[in-house]
Amino acid sequence: MWLDEKWIYKELHPYINIANQNAGWNFQWDFSEQCQFTKYELNQYYGWHCDSFYEPYANDHNNLNFRGKIRKLSMTVCLSDEKDYKGGEFEFQPRSEDDPNPSIECKEVRQKGSIVVFPSFVWHRVKPVTEGTRYSLVMWSLGRPFI
Repeated sequence: MWLDEKWIYKELHPYINIANQNAGWNFQWDFSEQCQFTKYELNQYYGWHCDSFYEPYANDHNNLNFRGKIRKLSMTVCLSDEKDYKGGEFEFQPRSEDDPNPSIECKEVRQKGSIVVFPSFVWHRVKPVTEGTRYSLVMWSLGRPFI
């Protein structure tokens, strides 16, 4: 489900700004896409991927706020109590889909209401839910390409 409610952006944008500054990324961004409300049930998952694209959104995109921009910052908000599901771990991969390096579990985003902000080019996944239901909200913030 896609959400585009102004109050959601008003609540979450400050966290993106704080993380962007505190991490020292200082990425310039000026727009966020619709939020994705996600429900993971038994055996559902999201495989390894990164949220950014090699090419910016086309200049003929219907929404002017997308034109010529890329996804720079991704945010995931945990909406479930960690007691309500098992599995569904959120993990980062340091390099790429084929990298032999071990993944890193983001344990900090297990608690209800917790937020993780990360560069959109970082590989990540959600492992299969083995019991219960996991809910999350995902947001992507856009800006002009880095180079």
